[in-house]
Formats: sequence, structure tokens, C-alpha cells
Amino acid sequence: MNSLGILSFSETAAGFIDHSLDKSRWTHEAHITTAIWFLLNYEKQEALCRLRSGIISYNLATGGENTGSSGYHETITVFWWTLLERFVQANPGKDYDQLCRAFLNSRYAHRETPFEFYSREKLLSARARAYYLAPDIKEIHL
Repeated sequence: MNSLGILSFSETAAGFIDHSLDKSRWTHEAHITTAIWFLLNYEKQEALCRLRSGIISYNLATGGENTGSSGYHETITVFWWTLLERFVQANPGKDYDQLCRAFLNSRYAHRETPFEFYSREKLLSARARAYYLAPDIKEIHL
């Protein structure tokens, strides 16, 4: 942590993994940079498995719940993971910090991005929270 109390991308990922990251720091941007960390450190299917289980366990460890209306969301997780995996593949040679900065400064980083691919009705449904649902507006691409 720097003198301003700002965590590095690596510190955020480490805090997520060991559940020491304060819940207030588990932001949209933290989800993104942590997912990139998993993509760089594990084979892509294992990265997704670890990210899924990590979000579920982190939510529980920080007093959250994973229900039909809150907590872990399968479709949103797989959406971001897919977009991020394609971004990482399209940017060979960039290190972790460079990838995080580049993605967070891209047009894709906005939390409303999934709605370019999904209708609100579909993405915000309990079914989409429990199971991965394919996009109903357009395919996921960069």
C-alpha cells in the first residue's frame, strides 16, 4: 500500500485470495484486475474455476451471501472473464500492471459494458446469476 492508502493491483489480488482485502476495496476495478491476475497465473479454465470459487468464498468470508439475488453472479463472471481473456490474448508482451492499466483505461472497462451484449432482463435474472447464459444482443468480442 502506498502512502495514500492505495493498493497495487498485485496487493488487491493477494488480499482477495487470502480474504484480507477489505470489503470496501472489492470494487468493479478490483474484480477486473484480480481476474487478469488469475488469467496470467493459471491455464484459462483453471483461472475461471479459481475465480468463481474465490468470489464465492471471499463473499462469505467478508460477511456477504451468495443467493438468487445477491453475491456471486455466474453470467457476469463468465462475461468479464471471456472479455478479459480475449484482451490479454490481444496484448502479448504486456505485464500484469500494463494489462490492468490498459484494460481499465479502455472502453470495455465500464461496469455497464455487459449491457452491450445482454438485455437487462436476461442479465439481471436469477437464472443468469445461477447459470451461464449466452448473450442475447451480440456475441462477446473486443
